[in-house]
Amino acid sequence: MVPTEPDDVVAFGPFRLHGEHRRLFCGAEEVQLGGRAMEMLVTLARKKGELVYKEELYNAAWPGIFVHEANLKVTIASLRRALREYTPTEDYIRTFVGRGYRLTDQVITGEIPKIADLPVVANTRFPELATVIGRDAEIAELRARIAANRLTTIVGPGGIGKTTVAVATVQLLEDEEGDLITFIDFSRVAGEEFVIPSVAAALGISSGSQDRLDAISSILARRKTLLLLDTCEHVLNAVAHLCDVILVNTSDVRIVATSRQALRAKREEVFWLAPLEVPPPDHIYTPEQVLRYSAPQLLVERASEKGKYNMEDGDASAVAKICRLLDGSPLAIELISSRLGSRSAADVLKELDDRFATLVGPDQEGPLRQQTLLATMQWSYALLTKSEASVLRATSIFMGTFDMDEVVSIVVHSGLDPTVVFDAIAGLRAKSMLSVEQMSGGMRYRLLDSTRAFAGNLLEAAGELTAVSQAHARLVLDIFARANADQARLSTRQWHIAYASRADDLRRAIGWALFLRADPLLGMQLVASGLPLWHELSLSEEARRNCEQALAEFDRLGCDDRALKLKLLVGLAAVSSYISADAEKAIETFETAIQLSRKIRDTYAECQALGALARYRLLPGNQTEVRKILKELKRVATRSNNRSAQWEHEILLTELEIIHCQYPPAIARMERLSREVRGFSDGTASRFDLDPKIRSETTLGALQWLGSVRPGTGLNTVKICAQEALEAHHGWTLVSCYTHGALFILSECQEWTLAIHYAERLKDTIYRNGMPTWIPVANCYAEALYVLSGARLDPDGPMSAFDELRTGLRQLGRHAYYALLIRALYAIGHMNEAVRILDYLFDIGPQRSMVPELLRLRAVKERSVGRDEEAEVTLRQSLQAAEENGAWAWRIRGATDLAALLRDQTRIDAARSVLEPVYGQFMDGFDTPDLQRARNLLTELQNFGRIWSS
Repeated sequence: MVPTEPDDVVAFGPFRLHGEHRRLFCGAEEVQLGGRAMEMLVTLARKKGELVYKEELYNAAWPGIFVHEANLKVTIASLRRALREYTPTEDYIRTFVGRGYRLTDQVITGEIPKIADLPVVANTRFPELATVIGRDAEIAELRARIAANRLTTIVGPGGIGKTTVAVATVQLLEDEEGDLITFIDFSRVAGEEFVIPSVAAALGISSGSQDRLDAISSILARRKTLLLLDTCEHVLNAVAHLCDVILVNTSDVRIVATSRQALRAKREEVFWLAPLEVPPPDHIYTPEQVLRYSAPQLLVERASEKGKYNMEDGDASAVAKICRLLDGSPLAIELISSRLGSRSAADVLKELDDRFATLVGPDQEGPLRQQTLLATMQWSYALLTKSEASVLRATSIFMGTFDMDEVVSIVVHSGLDPTVVFDAIAGLRAKSMLSVEQMSGGMRYRLLDSTRAFAGNLLEAAGELTAVSQAHARLVLDIFARANADQARLSTRQWHIAYASRADDLRRAIGWALFLRADPLLGMQLVASGLPLWHELSLSEEARRNCEQALAEFDRLGCDDRALKLKLLVGLAAVSSYISADAEKAIETFETAIQLSRKIRDTYAECQALGALARYRLLPGNQTEVRKILKELKRVATRSNNRSAQWEHEILLTELEIIHCQYPPAIARMERLSREVRGFSDGTASRFDLDPKIRSETTLGALQWLGSVRPGTGLNTVKICAQEALEAHHGWTLVSCYTHGALFILSECQEWTLAIHYAERLKDTIYRNGMPTWIPVANCYAEALYVLSGARLDPDGPMSAFDELRTGLRQLGRHAYYALLIRALYAIGHMNEAVRILDYLFDIGPQRSMVPELLRLRAVKERSVGRDEEAEVTLRQSLQAAEENGAWAWRIRGATDLAALLRDQTRIDAARSVLEPVYGQFMDGFDTPDLQRARNLLTELQNFGRIWSS
């Protein structure tokens, strides 16, 4: 196949590869690949559609170097993973086992991807691997162990290469078996209490979820996935408990852990990782003989990469002794390798002998191999220049990756010139103290886990921790100030890629400045600057907790920065507007934010606070003074020309009209708003808000189905919105879309498969974003849909969901949820349980919009016990209520049920006179279940008429 675009541009799916410039784009966004992955992609693209043999790919990525096939598979897996970040359910690289790979446009996707086929998270970044050397046998054995056991722990001393072997192995599994891999690095975890939050964060679950372990189990229970838990030795008990719970509550999850000790968890299979092979002593070796062993292979390969080292005959025995002295430890070998570029192997051996005689002796504590690694690190550290040592200590403050400018910012206390810092970074990289990664935005660096811990101890011992923490916190503040400005410039995905990975550094900075009270004012500023991130990630509980702590500190210190306080109040209000168990406290927050915004004349904040208060007041149980609040919101939004706030006013006013069953004006309003919103770019609305397009069109679709004669249009609109909400990757938007329209319409239209799919995604999103109060709604839909689809036949699930709704927050009590449960119980013949729910609703007073449907459901029960006269009265009441409300969906159902009752009494003309006028008003949706049933009944009535007339 010949590329169809000029300048060596090859297209596949949504991607465009500029081969000459080694740049890959998905739309307008550049996709970042490592060097070897890019060379392989270019090689595949040049023969797009044709098989590329393994030998060609070896030559592209490792020219002139022999590497094992595992390295090829790991690189292909890394490339696939990068592409799947943009197209999660599609695979453009085909494998031909034993032969090679092919790049193609032809992807295999179903109409609805199963929940088990979807990634657990959008992107889980593995640490980038250098060429894996000397571990072929271990990787093969580990693959077999993982296939046979659900929990495998790779155990070995520090620096032995546990992470490298684990990552290489699981990436092979991902490439060959299609497993979904989630990598969780526990090296940054300070204590056992942070284990579950770290797993939750890796799975995209809010760090504030009330029961994160339950959320983790629930999300994993429906997926085939593999968890890689790295560096567990300091949190053994918590990790063992986590593994036990996950394995009990899931059936298709496998876990691989790395640790210096066994977890001692149930079902654990321990895989002991030995050091690399070293040549035996008391021999004189040739280079060929030495390179039969894996430890010298690694040493020579790394030295060659860094300094073009070539082992001469006279070096062979010294290289063998170096590897023995280092006990075959891969990390120690990596650290030593840079020395071979500037001196002979014999000189390096003498330096090591002298240094180890001092650092490793009979008085040292700990196993010999751990002493060896520590001694190697201390020796490597002693060889650093003063500036390299200072930079190494400072960079241990970073929780993730960092770039050159960020290093300059955190070493300001040392007075180093930026050029000196640049040279120090280059030196640390050359000496294997830093790893480099190619990420979005360019070159970034990270410390290896053992090195970070080593350098962090040195930072504290040097008395520099406070100064570096201060500089780090101010750097994070600058980063998120830039993030706020970038919201209007970058797409949602670009913004997410640029700043979502900064969450750990933000948490560390806030923890130091605010919660430890090292610099409370700076901590409050960090919380205010972090609000866009928490809203983008829908981390509502984290935002709430930090805002409340910051406001408490604000009052304690008697601060007078009213603009800062307003940001914190608005951030807290935005969270509270969706669900708050303490109504009085929530309303106090809204009103305080409104008053302060007026005092300092911040109309943008005033609009946000007014909108939050109106949203909260519109929830069931809080519907007072809404019109007054909305009138004020419109006034401020119009005066300040705040388009987002004007849209918010229109949506909220529509919700009020829906409550009062004013469907025609509500539909007209949403049609106007949808047209207007579609005319603006994605960046028009603040990410503090729900997506206005999805929100308005979901509302419009639900209104079209319920309150118009175009139910087919409404159903199609809702289907589109449900998929768009899934693709928007914004938790609050998805929860709003699914609970306030999408699942309601899909369920009413008996789209069982699609509705179940989205109900499961709803539950996942609720868990991920720390919104546990919404779980009763998700469970209601899930349990009802399982019954209505025929997947389950017992009443326990629907009745449990009813109890959760009844005892949950009043704000969740939309009676449409209860009606769905009643229909599910009717479907499996459990009338008494259904009537219990029905009686409950009539006892508390049914919501006006649901009165027609609830009356119809009452008539179903009355007919089931032979009380047709009562049922007829009830159905006529249902029809009258539906007509008064303008609820066409309930009218056609009520008319059909009443016509069926009259038919059964052989009152054919009366039945036709009830049903024909209603059915004749509809303009589309004739393939929806309600209209199909009405049409079938009308046909039957017409046939009855012919029989009677003849």
